[in-house]
Amino acid sequence: MTRVICVGLLLLALGLSNCTGPGQHHLTPLREAAAQVDEGMAQVGAWNVDTLTAIRARVDERVRDLTWLMADSTLTFSVEDGQLIGDWARVKRHLKDAPQRIRALNEQGALCNTQLANLIGAIRKGAEVDANGVAMDEVYFQRQAQNELNAVAKWLAYVADTRRLIDAGMVLEAATRAPMDSLLQAKRAEWAQQIAVERLPGPQHCVVSLALGFWWG
Repeated sequence: MTRVICVGLLLLALGLSNCTGPGQHHLTPLREAAAQVDEGMAQVGAWNVDTLTAIRARVDERVRDLTWLMADSTLTFSVEDGQLIGDWARVKRHLKDAPQRIRALNEQGALCNTQLANLIGAIRKGAEVDANGVAMDEVYFQRQAQNELNAVAKWLAYVADTRRLIDAGMVLEAATRAPMDSLLQAKRAEWAQQIAVERLPGPQHCVVSLALGFWWG
């Protein structure tokens, strides 16, 4: 009986020792951070890079056409036209690097997950020395845990900022695409009409033509 009690106490002591080892109290916040990264990765994965690339190409094409037309000093633009142009400048700014942002978020999110998993695993296993030979004591785990939590916080903020920019850009692009196409069509027609007028022969050309006709006649 006494022997059974001793064994039980020994097992209990070992269990308590394991639960109170270096870094144990960091496990909960680290696991919560890992869950947040998983949720953020799901949000990033919901964005379609091909769709965003196509939208950005469409925006770039219209902005190029608009810039070309605005370079002609003979074309006039109303206040409403200026507001629409300002909207498309914001769309271009919001979506200009959206595909690159998403790729970077995927890479950084995967790195956060790996780093968190490695640190959690080291704490659970009671690792004593890291790959560089540094002692993995409480101070070590405190520092590493804080570094990883800070990295996750920055990544989540970047996800939120990217979501804000992409959502704003896509909504504004969809709302102003038809008005922008109408504006471009109208200004192209106005430009073509002016070019046609400029190419019409003036009075002097008519006189010369008549004179040449009389001479050669």
